[in-house]
Amino acid sequence: MAAKPGPLRPHEVRQSYARPRPHESVPGEPELGDSFLIVTEGEVTEKQYFESLRATLQISPVTVQVVHPHCTDAEGLVRAAMSLYEKDKQGRRIAREATGNRDVEEFDHVWVLFDTDVPSRQSQLNSAITLAQKEDIHVGWSTPSIEVWLLLHFRDRPGPILESKTGERLLRDAWGHRYDKNASTFSQLWKDLRPNIKAAVERSRQTREYHEQASTLFPPDPSTQLDLLVRALNASVQPPMRILP
Repeated sequence: MAAKPGPLRPHEVRQSYARPRPHESVPGEPELGDSFLIVTEGEVTEKQYFESLRATLQISPVTVQVVHPHCTDAEGLVRAAMSLYEKDKQGRRIAREATGNRDVEEFDHVWVLFDTDVPSRQSQLNSAITLAQKEDIHVGWSTPSIEVWLLLHFRDRPGPILESKTGERLLRDAWGHRYDKNASTFSQLWKDLRPNIKAAVERSRQTREYHEQASTLFPPDPSTQLDLLVRALNASVQPPMRILP
């Protein structure tokens, strides 16, 4: 007798026996040992997540730099990333603060991470994305907020979230603990996020596919592009250190 359908528990991904779809390409097509500059809107959550992932993948902080600048507006974050390098004649992005052999000379990939709730209300979202595209900067946006990405570590795509406070509540309920944006809270949360990264990446891909098929207006709620950055970082390390297939 076939198992009855029901809600997934943490760590589970719905199995499908249909012919697998080809994987999305990873932005920038990273190669082994590539360097990354990641500029985050969040001082704690985004920054600590990718610092923790960097440690899990055993990548040097020199090779993958995670930076939280003083600004938090979407376009300002893109410009903050641009201020950390200068392009040479070959178009390479040379790190401005490289001072010696222990510093990365250039950034192969540049990512800017921000939530879309505030820039959407302030009509900044499109200008920030346009500027990033002109500079070949990848944007890791989350709608309405980073909590969507964290929530996908524990459950399938929820319905529209609309505002970040709702995302925080849904994450708290899915995790089963009090949630806030403090560093001490994140260190506890990471212990439960870490085993579920593979599931979150797959759920994020499924969410993106759902919105594409539904022709949802941009930015689709809920959704996130952070799975693409996780996949890019994963692809930049030797196979034995990878956490994704």
